Amino acid sequence: MTNIQEKHWQKLFGFLTTEPTSMYGVWSVYSPEKEVLKSSQGIRTLVANADFTIITHINQFPSPDNSIPDRQWQIEKETCNLPDGLLHPADPSKRALALTDYGASAWVPKQLESGRSFSVELFLKHEDWNSSIGSIYAENGNLEKILHLREHLGSFPEIHTAPEITHLSGNWIGIKESITADLKISASEEISELIFDPTEGKNKTFFLPDSVVVNIPEKVQVGEAFTIVAAKLFTENKYKRLTAEYNSSGVFTLLTSEVFSLQ
Repeated sequence: MTNIQEKHWQKLFGFLTTEPTSMYGVWSVYSPEKEVLKSSQGIRTLVANADFTIITHINQFPSPDNSIPDRQWQIEKETCNLPDGLLHPADPSKRALALTDYGASAWVPKQLESGRSFSVELFLKHEDWNSSIGSIYAENGNLEKILHLREHLGSFPEIHTAPEITHLSGNWIGIKESITADLKISASEEISELIFDPTEGKNKTFFLPDSVVVNIPEKVQVGEAFTIVAAKLFTENKYKRLTAEYNSSGVFTLLTSEVFSLQ
């Protein structure tokens, strides 16, 4: 196993212990018209074995009648920690990538294939909070729904959420770094200006509750390069954004993290 793979495993799981780490969340599903299709509680738990070579991942969905069974996976370092990212047993066609320790990460398909459904999940983390934004496309390439997980470490978040934001004023300075499909991480670079729509109108922008901004195509197809973008205002002076890039062959090429601070 290469040194770059070893470092990547640490970025993904170095914060874990042999005691369970649980994120308690509200999982909301939106239609492309921003209707709430479903909203429910979910708990995602990760726990490492003694030598950190096996991670157990458990999803639980509390319900009064316990009608939804828990889902559990074993992520084995030897077989899942690959040169192009982490293979999760839930979907071997995807890879998990991490840019920073318990920070910016994503679960991305290696390739868009015609006639198959397609989804990208971007994880925006800040202190004890995580916002996961999933962009889900049908077999014909049309946007089908958007998944937003609002999660808190150790306890369910309060019902109250921050309002939608449609712009940011003031002087925002950012730090940007990227990871390629072969796990190479770029040097950090400064961004002197926050452009609220980084695709300049090519993608559709969805303003969701809890100050989440999703900037994604309404249709994805092989033959046309595209980006999947999600961002969140975590505090009045901290805005984080992730971008997954695919080339015209439908191949994943780059995950970029931007962290903006209000001056």
